[in-house]
Amino acid sequence: MNKGTAQGDIEEINLVKELNRDKQSELWKILDFGENHNLFAVRCSSKKYSKVHESKESPKTDIFIIKTNDKIDLEDYFIDEKILERQNISFDYIENSGISVKERESKSFTYHKMSQEPFCKVFGNYELGCAIQYFVKESDFHKNEVIEEKWKTNEKKVKEKLIELKDIHNYEEELELNNYKEIKQSAISLTKHIINNDKNISDFIFRGVGAFENPFFVNYLYKEGKLIKDCYPSKYSITTGSGRSNGTSFTVVIKP
Repeated sequence: MNKGTAQGDIEEINLVKELNRDKQSELWKILDFGENHNLFAVRCSSKKYSKVHESKESPKTDIFIIKTNDKIDLEDYFIDEKILERQNISFDYIENSGISVKERESKSFTYHKMSQEPFCKVFGNYELGCAIQYFVKESDFHKNEVIEEKWKTNEKKVKEKLIELKDIHNYEEELELNNYKEIKQSAISLTKHIINNDKNISDFIFRGVGAFENPFFVNYLYKEGKLIKDCYPSKYSITTGSGRSNGTSFTVVIKP
């Protein structure tokens, strides 16, 4: 969930309350953690250290489950990390309990956003990200020099790397690399192929595995009022962040 959206906040809070209010609900059966009288849902309210970003970032998990024998002074069944700290609650995390809450009918959220260094750590190169960033209108071609500078590469290296990645990842489609538009489209298609066929990368992008400690990577999705174990979207798009045009940021964005 994109933190700070009013509707998203409400849905996260309501799900925490529902889980803590009714321990016999179908939601707990889906979570399947066994005896749950001393299990509680907690809203994640702080950033966590990301091993990929090497800094504290918003984790994929919006809600996680804890086990405690302490008495929690509940206010309408709601718990977040601040309440645990304020009441000095002793607890254990339930591993693999991370839940990502997706706002109903919303397509404004992002699955993942990567700047240059995290992208390179995940995909092993800068060139693929640079190609996705290219401007394709002739009037904007001059901006591609800045793109290449920020991504520490150049057009020649980009083309060579795309050809190399095609072989490494057994990408069967032909690469069209005659102009910026073709390079960009080929890079997007190739990136999707890599994500779809490399579980480590798809786990990182859609679940946060490899970046965050358990349970701050995701094992469950809550969307459209349903809790499901499948964390991988059936379709998604790869685009660029809004700061590219004015030169304030250069990010590759995975979104619905």
